[in-house]
Amino acid sequence: MKTKKNVLLAIVSVAVLSTAAYAIAGDERHGGSRHFGGPGFGMPDPGMMIGRMAEHLDLDDVQRESVKNIVSAAQPEFEALREKFQANRAALSTGDLSDAEVQNIAISNGEVATEGTLLFARVRSEINALLTDEQRAQLAEMKENRQERGERRKSRR
Repeated sequence: MKTKKNVLLAIVSVAVLSTAAYAIAGDERHGGSRHFGGPGFGMPDPGMMIGRMAEHLDLDDVQRESVKNIVSAAQPEFEALREKFQANRAALSTGDLSDAEVQNIAISNGEVATEGTLLFARVRSEINALLTDEQRAQLAEMKENRQERGERRKSRR
């Protein structure tokens, strides 16, 4: 029974860790620029994010520089979270862990995911405060369009 519990905890922990680490670190196959749409699931490359926003929302030079500063200021925090996830993944890969050790890693993963969610929400809020009402409306429309495309892709599967 203890072995089954250990295996189950390890599988759950690996799933959470893998998903969160992948999201926070970005998908290396795409130059680290892949991200998920929900809070806590990483951020795209700052240059890509600023470029897309500038292009689609017609940011002025002051807004563009402000967004760049916000994203750059948050990068060390995202990197610290990425390092915590990587350390947890390495600890899980050792294989011979007690139930308590696996549980501690799972708890740590949850804490890191929470920190990532809060950090992403803070950055998004700071950027949102820079936008005009028209730009916010355009951003909301872009988000809706992205969600519709995602739903269409899901229905084709």
